[in-house]
Amino acid sequence: MRAQLLHLSGPQRGRTVTYEARVVRIGRAPDCDAVVTAPGVADKHVQIEFVEEECQFHLKKRDGQTFVNGSEVEEVILQDGDQLELGSGGPVLRFRIYVPIGAVCKPMRRMLADARDVARVSGGAAATQTLTRDLFTQATPHLKLWFPLAVVTGAFLAGSLGGWIGAGPEAGVTRAEIDELRQQQAEMALQASTIKREDFDQLRLDQKKQQEDLALLARANATVRRIQKEWSRGVCLLHGVFRLRMPDGEWFLTDGDPFEVEYTGSGFRATTAGHVITNRHVVVPWLEMAPVMRFVERGATPEFVHLSATFPGKAPIDVPIASIVKRSDNLDVAVVQLSTEALQGVPVVPLHDGPIESDDQRAIVVGYPTGLSALLARADNQLVDELRKEAASMATAIRKLAATGQITPIITQGVVSNVQEQMIVYDASTTHGGSGGPVFDGNGEVIAVNFAILPDFSGANFGVPIRFATALLPR
Repeated sequence: MRAQLLHLSGPQRGRTVTYEARVVRIGRAPDCDAVVTAPGVADKHVQIEFVEEECQFHLKKRDGQTFVNGSEVEEVILQDGDQLELGSGGPVLRFRIYVPIGAVCKPMRRMLADARDVARVSGGAAATQTLTRDLFTQATPHLKLWFPLAVVTGAFLAGSLGGWIGAGPEAGVTRAEIDELRQQQAEMALQASTIKREDFDQLRLDQKKQQEDLALLARANATVRRIQKEWSRGVCLLHGVFRLRMPDGEWFLTDGDPFEVEYTGSGFRATTAGHVITNRHVVVPWLEMAPVMRFVERGATPEFVHLSATFPGKAPIDVPIASIVKRSDNLDVAVVQLSTEALQGVPVVPLHDGPIESDDQRAIVVGYPTGLSALLARADNQLVDELRKEAASMATAIRKLAATGQITPIITQGVVSNVQEQMIVYDASTTHGGSGGPVFDGNGEVIAVNFAILPDFSGANFGVPIRFATALLPR
């Protein structure tokens, strides 16, 4: 594992440097590993240290003021893609994690990506073998300990690992088609429960750091404070499970059990009548799944067996399937309508009305990225242990988290970098599960619906301008 720095500004802008040393010292002094001669940079400004037993990078302030993703820090665990600023208005660098070939200490995110790549070419069984091999040969001791917990409580793969191994073709369906369908199932389950950090302990630290940063920002900014205290309560966790019903009326089976896809997303209350805005791919997910749609073209019908919305302080609310309204074009927004009685006390978030005027404004994203794993990382240890012991399903875990007041969205903030007719680009961090969440501007109004990320390129998250969603609301 090596630290890599991309200089986004300053005298070395455009350069990418990979460092062999375990400790990378950054500053003006000639003996620093990364010499940056710019106003505001101290001789011994900051250092990045790779802690091998943890398989993670620690940034520690030395003599200079340092910001990570816009927040001043003394010490922090760095994530691949974090943005570093050396002094207020000083040089900006992008931190990357470089993994040499054969390295022992492979990030969980890289393991999952490699398994998916193998699956696309060689099928699900080979992907399972790849992931298992990586977990036992490339993972840290903490990851080996905590990964089974995330597997159990997050309904990892929804039982599809066993289905991948030794699966025989169903009548009229080839083995390759079943493997492809199961791979789609696995990817959705991974998105619902994937650990964002390299292991569960690190995810806990990340969540704690985000909350501390948000509290610091909220003290200085009334809009962020109001989003945190009030409007975030209008943002829900959406949890769905669907099956495929065949033309004869029976469920499509794999190894004797109904094939299911389970996932999570986000949404937010937009009207007093109970309308909730989200993404189309959250409430009609199969439209984005080519393997599933091939079965639909043969006459299969996707049917929800569970679709719920859970707001902070509320029990899960069943989403009426008949209330789903989506656009006729390809823009990724949709609306559902929930019972107003069940929504008592849930605020309606303020929606921006009119054009979005410019780039370089604040973007504040609220949602449930990484799905259940992020919620468990913030839950109390007693509840997590209880869920682990009973091998709780995702629905049970969400219900118990809600009953104990532990369903709360994550809030991240960044800057809008580009405003287009049908898309807004911003760098506020988010990931799978955050789809459908609101993107607020600096005035506290929702300007977009979060819908996509580029996981390998920080700073490129996308939202559909809110006017395309409000067009679906009743006049």
